[in-house]
Amino acid sequence: MKISGGLKITIYTILIMGSILTITTYTSGLTGDIITLNPSITYQKMTGWEMVAQAGQDDSSAFPNYQDQLFDKAVNEAGINRLRLEIKSGAENTTDSWSQYQAGIISYQTFRCLRYSTINDDNDPFNINWNGFQFAWFDSAIDKIVLPIKQKIEANGEKLHINLNYVAFTGQMRQTGCPSGLQYIHNNPDEYAELVLATYLHMQTKYGFVPDTWEVILEPDLVSEWTNKGNLIGQAIVAAANRLKANGFTPHFILPSTTSMANAVPYFDQAIQVVGALQYISEISYHRYGGATLGNLQNIANRAAQYNIGGAMLEWWNSANSYQTLHQDIKIGRNSAWQQGTVGGLVSNNPPTALYVIDDTNPSNPIITMGSKTRFTRQYYKFIRKGAVRIEAASNNTAFDPLAFINTNGGCVVVVNASTGGSFSLQGLPVGTYGIFYTTATQYDINLPDVTINANQALTTDIPAAGVLTVYAKSGGASDTVPPSPPQNLTVN
Repeated sequence: MKISGGLKITIYTILIMGSILTITTYTSGLTGDIITLNPSITYQKMTGWEMVAQAGQDDSSAFPNYQDQLFDKAVNEAGINRLRLEIKSGAENTTDSWSQYQAGIISYQTFRCLRYSTINDDNDPFNINWNGFQFAWFDSAIDKIVLPIKQKIEANGEKLHINLNYVAFTGQMRQTGCPSGLQYIHNNPDEYAELVLATYLHMQTKYGFVPDTWEVILEPDLVSEWTNKGNLIGQAIVAAANRLKANGFTPHFILPSTTSMANAVPYFDQAIQVVGALQYISEISYHRYGGATLGNLQNIANRAAQYNIGGAMLEWWNSANSYQTLHQDIKIGRNSAWQQGTVGGLVSNNPPTALYVIDDTNPSNPIITMGSKTRFTRQYYKFIRKGAVRIEAASNNTAFDPLAFINTNGGCVVVVNASTGGSFSLQGLPVGTYGIFYTTATQYDINLPDVTINANQALTTDIPAAGVLTVYAKSGGASDTVPPSPPQNLTVN
């Protein structure tokens, strides 16, 4: 409907969880560079901004002196809300090689040979012999990283998403100097399922919580026992899901996490041919170390849309990774989750994608610096929260490329990837007050004055140079209720 003065009123009616939600937006006739929002078109629901649960905790004597400050920054400054917690295949073993290494009993080279090798707990995959499982390394990561970050996120009224990642780089067992006869048994789906169940039961008993998702295997295209065996991934999912359900757990699996984007769809397609596997899959995941083409990304997005699941770029620890990659993966790849790197990295290791970098030269006074990538990626992380639903946002100028979301509190967030400086208007924002901030190559976290949108206004703003600008609702917004339901099968709690 149009009224005098060029004011246009648009009413969107959306079905949400069986209820009708009406969203009314007010926009006026505009000229120049315009971004137009359309909340009636929805895409993925966000499950989290993922970092690996690694912050130098096993390598730096300064860790106790920087851990609290680091985690506070990670949660409250950067805005992360999802962690990759790893379980090594060697957790099923009669010997705790990690504790031996930590105690100086074995060398790092010996530990490297042993950490993915397995010794069967017994001959029955349906009977857990707890003496045959070693969780010391796993528990250390939970105690030092997961628990403190979980507490800080919960203090903000949110929930940490824990993505438990199974790692089995069995090639390390066969390197020169390794003992002969080292074995690997988890390419047997029932044995794999036993480890999954043992890990869930251990976490539930010791910590009172379990993973939100289980990433089936890290980079199967680098593991000879899993290479070109998407059907084995599907069999492992079904076997593990059956065991978890029988013990009262709700399975959600992520796959295939291949190093090459080109391998993601073939592995996925093979896996879902296994009867029963598809119903437990929540995300199709990939890494960007190879095959990083728009065609492969679009193919991944097509599978996500076809099967009502999310996409997830869950590793690319490369200096070329940037907010441009993040923007592309969300927009074209329909990502519901995205991983930047580790929570923290020691400056001596020159970590290219760490959220924060720690200089522990003086262990009593370590220095924490925001990673160069994080200056830009936090423009997305900070206000696009877990459960946010991406809505349609179109620009008449490709120099200002938008992504728009409705958070669970109904507030709108728009992130604009600007390839040049300039001004533009946001058309279709609901009545409310909005915060605005941007980052460029030379300016970080520049906050502009709040803008209140009345019933006859659009929001016009500008960025002085190429960078990222974020507009977020501080009051008002699209709705005071939950946002439109996403086309995904993973429940966000």
